[in-house]
Amino acid sequence: MQIHRVLPGETLDDIASTYGVSLRDLLRYNELASKDVIVPGIALLIPKGPPLRVIRHAVKAGDTLDRLAHRYGVEPAAIANWNPGLPVEGPWPTGVTVNIPGTRPERRTIEVNAYLMPAGNENDAALLQDVSELTYVCAFSYRVQATGDLDAPNDRPMLEAAAKFRIAPLATLTNFNGNRFHPDLAHTILHSPALTKRVIDQAVRVCEEKGYRGVNVDFEHMRPGDRAAYTAFIRALGAALRPRGLSLSVALGPKSSDEPDAPWMGAFDYAALGDEADFVMLMTYEWGWVGGPPMPVAPADRVESVLEYATGAIDPKKILMGMSLYGYDWPSPYVKGKTRAASIANNDAQNLAIAERVPVEWDLRAASPHFAYETAGTKHEVWFDDALSAAVKLALVDAFDLRGVSLWVLGNEFPQLWYLLKDGYKLEKE
Repeated sequence: MQIHRVLPGETLDDIASTYGVSLRDLLRYNELASKDVIVPGIALLIPKGPPLRVIRHAVKAGDTLDRLAHRYGVEPAAIANWNPGLPVEGPWPTGVTVNIPGTRPERRTIEVNAYLMPAGNENDAALLQDVSELTYVCAFSYRVQATGDLDAPNDRPMLEAAAKFRIAPLATLTNFNGNRFHPDLAHTILHSPALTKRVIDQAVRVCEEKGYRGVNVDFEHMRPGDRAAYTAFIRALGAALRPRGLSLSVALGPKSSDEPDAPWMGAFDYAALGDEADFVMLMTYEWGWVGGPPMPVAPADRVESVLEYATGAIDPKKILMGMSLYGYDWPSPYVKGKTRAASIANNDAQNLAIAERVPVEWDLRAASPHFAYETAGTKHEVWFDDALSAAVKLALVDAFDLRGVSLWVLGNEFPQLWYLLKDGYKLEKE
């Protein structure tokens, strides 16, 4: 597998001829909306060659394109293609991390989880059929009620499909009330022994009656003062699940240091929760979010910073790195408190750039693509993930020797990621 960023003036026929692949395969692997139109900056998967890996190189004094090409045994044009904006001649700026094409000596085994919001119909089965290589699927969500009961989704079609494709289903418990994650609800549950016991009993019952293989806990926006109580809840839940052969996983908000009094992130004691859980899902996405300013959803530099901290507190073999299957489309100009972005599947974002015939730019530090367009008199800015940015993040899985990846959320098309996963890894199954 290879990746090529489209250059000005290139056509799909040109690229297919250069790499010795068919136009049909280019269209299929990248789910392109048009065979006649392409725009500069689109990162195309090229279905040819050995398993791909990305080499992340921190630029040092004296590094140049030719020197790095010689060091890594790669054509200078291939490095330049992946790192637009850096000088072809002369030294490169220090402190920048560049991405260099490489190949994998072997395909290591990882686990892949994905979250699914069950619709309770044949669409759930169709989604899982498309991604049948999954290790786990998390049903989002079993909403914890103030009574300690669980409000269940219509998950029967999902569970039937998971059994058919040998995907281990996990029941995700949340403090989500239908509109937002509710800190007061979490506080009430965590500080009531009776309610905590009821939640745990209900979770065990759901697993045993429906065939879930474990419980995933995704409590968010908790009060910092609930840190110890949350850890105690996770400990008690694990004690109830493990004797029954059920797993316990925990979704953790992303942070690069431990500040116990910090809003949102203070409640997550990485070290303690990592000890209590069988594995964790790091939510390394949503820096760019629906109510915030335009920016990458999962900038590689910030993801890497979170992993540096997390792997110092938690066994890397317990960590699934979060990856987003979507981006955001912001109307411009952004007005804090008023502007709301629209979610867009990564593949739809790629095809939107093509439809609007606008070039896709590349943020080198964040390793993220983005573009701007105008429609009906309104300017828009779109940030998303493509084949290259996904490959860069998978390189972090290798660099930190992680357990695997966790994807949010099924229903957003991103075929390039699935091809990269199958190309570069052996995917763990039951």
